[in-house]
Amino acid sequence: MLGMSGGIEELGSVRWELALCLLVAWIFCYFSIWKGVRSSGKVVYFTATFPYVMLLILLIRGLTLPGASEGIYYYLYPDINRLADLEVWIEAGIQICYSYSLTAGTLLVLSSYNDYNNNCYKDCFWICLLNSGTSFVAGFVVFSVLGFMAHKQGVPVNTVTKSGPGLAFIAYPQATALMPLSHFWTVCFFLMLILLAVDSFVIIFVKFSIEK
Repeated sequence: MLGMSGGIEELGSVRWELALCLLVAWIFCYFSIWKGVRSSGKVVYFTATFPYVMLLILLIRGLTLPGASEGIYYYLYPDINRLADLEVWIEAGIQICYSYSLTAGTLLVLSSYNDYNNNCYKDCFWICLLNSGTSFVAGFVVFSVLGFMAHKQGVPVNTVTKSGPGLAFIAYPQATALMPLSHFWTVCFFLMLILLAVDSFVIIFVKFSIEK
């Protein structure tokens, strides 16, 4: 379904539906920042806050699903023996670097809008708290739904799906399809993903424009 190739050495063919979506995304991002900080600031206010509304809605809905407690238990009580696995620490490091956009220069660019005497230590603390806290809450959203899927299929939670793109684009849509008002929950989920992507696009655009 995802149309993934066997590896980086296999480019595959152009999927025009995805290319068109990418073009629309870049056009939207262009018009979001074409007037500079004034327009991008207004866009980011919406794209940065609205996903939290969607996350809260999906969290409440996920916690009310049958079997959600099984997924939450699996989330909060992991296998401690896996901490001895080097792959776990590698994946954790990748997640932190990706989540905080380390070495990408975006944090430096955003901090350039602050006053000269701004308390950067306080900002750093709140960014770390908000970022990791959001990831922690998002875990409840994901694993409550995985518990629901495991309950429906009659299988353990760890056998429902694997991590990676399939979790967001296959497993979660399958779960929302099993819920009442399935179209509404599917739209909420993908709208949240789209706004998060647009938010990242806008920040990257601003970063490159300032670097030039």
